[in-house]
Amino acid sequence: MTGLTLLLESTQTATPERRIEFRDGIAAHGVTGIEAVRPWLADAVLAAFAVRVIEQAGVNGEPQLATKVLRDARTTVPESVRPDVDWALQRLRSVTHPAPVKAPAVAVRRAVVRPAPCSRRRPL
Repeated sequence: MTGLTLLLESTQTATPERRIEFRDGIAAHGVTGIEAVRPWLADAVLAAFAVRVIEQAGVNGEPQLATKVLRDARTTVPESVRPDVDWALQRLRSVTHPAPVKAPAVAVRRAVVRPAPCSRRRPL
């Protein structure tokens, strides 16, 4: 039995409160982890968890596949899970298209021009 298989089986038998503990372990398997939970997207009990695994796998380095799988699933996930899909897609957008970083403003220093010292004395 592989590590991923054990994680998947443990997830299916875990209580909803404990299930999230397996997200990162499954997501760490990348493409294989995404494909393993993909069928769960249609499952009323496991769909929300599958969305979170796929989103995390996307953040970990598979954003294109995660985005594609979640977009394809929008019409097949239970309706109560669609907001989760939208949230995950938004998060993946920020990973694939990070906001441009503005360069810090640089203060421009101007040279202070001082008159040259006068060699003649001024009359009093």
